[in-house]
Amino acid sequence: MSDHPLVSVIMITYGHEKFIEQAISSIIQQNYDGNIEIIIANDHSPDNTDEVIVSFLEKAKIPENFIVKYTRHEKNKGIMQNFSWALTECRGKYNAICDGDDYWIDPLKIQKQVDFLEKNPDYSIHSGLAQLLDNGNLTTFIGNPLRKKTYEIKDFFSKNNLISCTCMFRKNKIDFHYLENIYFGDWMVYINTLNSFPNSKAYVSDECYSVYRVNDMGTMAQITGIGNDEKHFSQILRIQQLFKTRYTPEDVKLINRYTLNLYVYYLLHHQFKKMLTTVLKNFKLVRFNFPIRKYLSYFRYRKHLSTPN
Repeated sequence: MSDHPLVSVIMITYGHEKFIEQAISSIIQQNYDGNIEIIIANDHSPDNTDEVIVSFLEKAKIPENFIVKYTRHEKNKGIMQNFSWALTECRGKYNAICDGDDYWIDPLKIQKQVDFLEKNPDYSIHSGLAQLLDNGNLTTFIGNPLRKKTYEIKDFFSKNNLISCTCMFRKNKIDFHYLENIYFGDWMVYINTLNSFPNSKAYVSDECYSVYRVNDMGTMAQITGIGNDEKHFSQILRIQQLFKTRYTPEDVKLINRYTLNLYVYYLLHHQFKKMLTTVLKNFKLVRFNFPIRKYLSYFRYRKHLSTPN
């Protein structure tokens, strides 16, 4: 067993009393020829998440190669601070993520991912597909939007192409100020990992490893409507600030789509300061690919515009 590296599984949880037992169960059912530590970080959940976790850990038959480290924070840290804290607790050569409302369905997920990363040092991330669970129904498969096996760091400058509950990444020195003032911690970790291992890549398997649950407390449910565009655009700005990115034509199209949506929303809601700030930030990002004519057209015909959802 000592020949196989330690794997750390990060599980942050908040308000997951209905789901957390299934999430933990899916981890301890992993068949892996090495040690696994599970870092469960409960961000002072207001429901019975703590009681469910404690009760489950007392009665569960946890394999000998598992180490479970459970912490309930006395005060709510916030999602990014809790995620950062959990990362600092990891001791493994490889880290994996499974939030408290998701769960794994492949008992060989860890073994497959470790085997791949051990044999392929030019890759720093391994991921796969996940299936959405929405209102009790398994629906769409997600996790490979560009439909390719290999992603590079440039693929993450304007979009998060991986699903957190499917990913494993090499342990690296996380610059934790990268995780400040952002919304998508996993997205920033992928960029930081690829940047920490120069010229490394992320691999996406065509196997389905996990189920990503859509619920009222989940990330996906909290970023609908204009908030989705605001949070994505904010993260893109942060990534550009940290990594001095150069954009592809597809990146530019996506950035312009976010900013135009925000511009129209702020215009119709008379939030003119935000509107002008968005225009200036858009220009700074894409320069000569700036959609000035569309901005002018929307402003001119603003009375005929419908309010974005």
